[in-house]
Amino acid sequence: MRTFTIRMRMIGAIGVVLFLLALVGSAGLYGMYRIESINTAFAQNTVAEASELSDLRAAIGELRSLEKDMIISYEKPELVTKHHEAWKQTLARANQIIEKMLAGEDDVDNAILRRMQPELDTYAKKLAPVARQLEAGAYDTATVANRMLGPAHQASDAAVAMVGEIREALEKEAQQAHASAEAAVSSTVLLFGGALLLAVAVVLPLTLLNMRSICQPVDEARRLAEAIAQGDLTREVTADGKDETAALLRSLTAMQQRLRSIVGDIRDAASNIQLASSEVATGNQDLSQRTEHTASNLQQAASSMEQLTGTVKQTADAATTANQLAGSASDTAGKGGTVVSQVVSTMDEIHTSSKK
Repeated sequence: MRTFTIRMRMIGAIGVVLFLLALVGSAGLYGMYRIESINTAFAQNTVAEASELSDLRAAIGELRSLEKDMIISYEKPELVTKHHEAWKQTLARANQIIEKMLAGEDDVDNAILRRMQPELDTYAKKLAPVARQLEAGAYDTATVANRMLGPAHQASDAAVAMVGEIREALEKEAQQAHASAEAAVSSTVLLFGGALLLAVAVVLPLTLLNMRSICQPVDEARRLAEAIAQGDLTREVTADGKDETAALLRSLTAMQQRLRSIVGDIRDAASNIQLASSEVATGNQDLSQRTEHTASNLQQAASSMEQLTGTVKQTADAATTANQLAGSASDTAGKGGTVVSQVVSTMDEIHTSSKK
């Protein structure tokens, strides 16, 4: 899954969802089309033929009624002729209805209609001579005329019986259409349910797998980022795949390695600084000791200088005294050797003091 990018996987998921939606919609539309086709066929064939059959039955009934009117009017030839013309028109209308019903699909009622046409023709042929006799006033009573129409009545009764057969056939067609509609509904529900289950079976695991392939590396990236934020640069992650999350993990791993390198460099620099600081501290301590020693020497030198200053002062005082003595000696030089000896002794003392 992670071989493909997230963008590619999302586009693929959209394509799969659209395909499955099209499949589910096609199943529903196909079922609706089947049901509509069955209903349309039922409306156009069975319902229309039922209406036409009703018209045919009414036409045949009207033929029988006009036939009776002709017999009842046997004493009035002009009424017989009128009723006979109406009978012919009704017969023509009945034949037109039969032709119209035969123009549809070739089903069970067509065979019955084809058997009905000869019966109506026989009915017309058997009635024609009797009608002519009625128009001519050849019958004394209506009973005789009605008896003469016996063969015609057989044909018309057969036609009426065939109308009943057609009605039963149409009822069977209606039942079959209803059963077909129920079967179409059932098959549509099964087909739609199967397509829906297929969609769920495909979309659900793919969605969960895709979610896991995205969330798991994101969680790993979050944990790695938290570890880096807490200063832990030792956490290891595996960046598998070629998607965006794998690229993110690789970037975080590279950042972690770079931070690890930077921290190592800082640690080495800190060690070097610590060593230099130790050396500087040692040097400062040595310099402090030397400074203290120098200060002690300077203090000793200052003390010696004070002593030297005192000695020089004493020497100056002695020199002054010597000058005074020299003057006195000069004055008393002539006084004899004793004085000279004292002077020499005094000079020796001065000389000794000067050395000090």
